[in-house]
Amino acid sequence: MKSSLTNMTHLSDDLLQEILIRLPSKYVCRCKCVTKRWCDLISASSFIYIIISHQHSLYKTFFMFFSSHEIMLTFPPNLQNTPSSLITGINVQTQHQNFNISSTMMILRGSVCGSSNGLILGCNYRYTCGYGYYVYNSLSKECIQIPPPSITYPECIYAVGFVCYYKQKRKATFIGNCSYRVVIIPSFIVKLSQFRVEVFSSETKEWEQHNVTLPNGFAFAPHWLLSFEYNGWLYFMGRETIFVFDPYSNESYTLAYPEDADDMNIMSFGFLGSSCTSLRIGEIGHKYVMVWELQGDENWHLIHRTDLSLYLPAKFCADYHKRIGGFHPHDGDIVYLCSYNHGAFVANLRTNKFEPIPGYDKCNMSPFQLELPLLMPSNAPTKIR
Repeated sequence: MKSSLTNMTHLSDDLLQEILIRLPSKYVCRCKCVTKRWCDLISASSFIYIIISHQHSLYKTFFMFFSSHEIMLTFPPNLQNTPSSLITGINVQTQHQNFNISSTMMILRGSVCGSSNGLILGCNYRYTCGYGYYVYNSLSKECIQIPPPSITYPECIYAVGFVCYYKQKRKATFIGNCSYRVVIIPSFIVKLSQFRVEVFSSETKEWEQHNVTLPNGFAFAPHWLLSFEYNGWLYFMGRETIFVFDPYSNESYTLAYPEDADDMNIMSFGFLGSSCTSLRIGEIGHKYVMVWELQGDENWHLIHRTDLSLYLPAKFCADYHKRIGGFHPHDGDIVYLCSYNHGAFVANLRTNKFEPIPGYDKCNMSPFQLELPLLMPSNAPTKIR
């Protein structure tokens, strides 16, 4: 045993790197404790990009663990399409700021209940309790606790939303440079036309109550109380429609599901997100996966419909609890599929190419995705409030 360890110690960095990149990233992280040299090699930003490129060939994705069994899709920039001058600037900025972006194991307390512009909203408890929230920066490890509302009702189950904007471009690496809103809503499963929304402001450091009126009414889905942030609006998937709310202007409306979708199935196992700057929603059934895009006429248009049984193992297709795990933000054909029992797959729905991503069975995929703002070009568009 001692001889084997000695032989491994004398491996060159190049050879050691070739061995490590063939392991699932969650196991690579554990290798940091072998020696300081191994830790330095695995922590290097160049190694991160190499291991990302070996996870699958369809598109480069990084999986972060936010608990022992929950992974989050994380997207660094596509360096192949980025000018070399920008890549140099990105690397210099990363080294200068001394942020640790290399860990594939980022354990957080409680639950992740929101993500916006690189920041995460977490909760020390079950997110539906209405208190115990904090804003977390996964790059700087900065954490700010959100004070509880003046009144919470123990019998209530709360829906949660989170929106963040950067106050200044080029200074988007600390929570103090951000304007954000935390939203909680006492949920209800009977359709209501009027209800209250509570909003926490980073500027006032206080909670405010606002009344919402919806002519067509709205009812939450009993098992889905998280929202998706898109262009400053929060989207809550309900039993029959989607509730859309802007916590800065307090404007609101409802959005119907696609006409040819199964409402119950889409809110249970589907995914609401964005890709190529457009809002999209996906549904997965026993046989088919379908993706719609919300276009300029404010209607959903079907852009992908694929028969899974032609490309995936029968046991994955038959799994009742499989679901869509996410869309790629920069490639409209790429989707991620996941099953706790049968692992994760990445698929190109245009070419019908499906690839397994090994090492992620017995894991839940977070409904949120993270794009690291530190690694994005400094001239990337940023909405400022």
